[in-house]
Amino acid sequence: MARIDDPMMDHVPGPDDDRLVGDFRTMAETFARLLREDDERENARAAIEAEERRETDEHRAARARAGEMGAEWRTVQSRIDLGETSLEAVFRGEDQTSAAQALRKMSSENLRALRQSWDEADDDVTEDDDRPSPDAEFDAAVRQSHERYTEALAKIRDALELARRDV
Repeated sequence: MARIDDPMMDHVPGPDDDRLVGDFRTMAETFARLLREDDERENARAAIEAEERRETDEHRAARARAGEMGAEWRTVQSRIDLGETSLEAVFRGEDQTSAAQALRKMSSENLRALRQSWDEADDDVTEDDDRPSPDAEFDAAVRQSHERYTEALAKIRDALELARRDV
């Protein structure tokens, strides 16, 4: 909180303040525009992903109905079609039928095998091999995202410091 004897409180607004206010307004408008554009891109990406998930789910359901994925999947898909369960209920453990339990067990085994194959891929990577494992790719993406946010924060901090000095 500003004190009465604070030199900033003695400042008389002048023409430089109008420029500074304009600069901040421009920055705010630019930032708002960038956020809107990012939201639009995110919404478009989400819509595409939702459509892809719907198509994938329809394809999986058709294969399950045809028995291509095994008896457990056929049974569970039949119950999904009748509205008795959902994939979410099956994989959250809410559906306690034997077919749902079998699917959860099979899924767990498949995920364990996938994770093991990733670990083996990590072990197989040599210095000459430039293919990172999925874990390494994820870690790199997280680091890059953190670096971008840190850089943006530093730029905002620098701009605010410059604005403070100009006042």
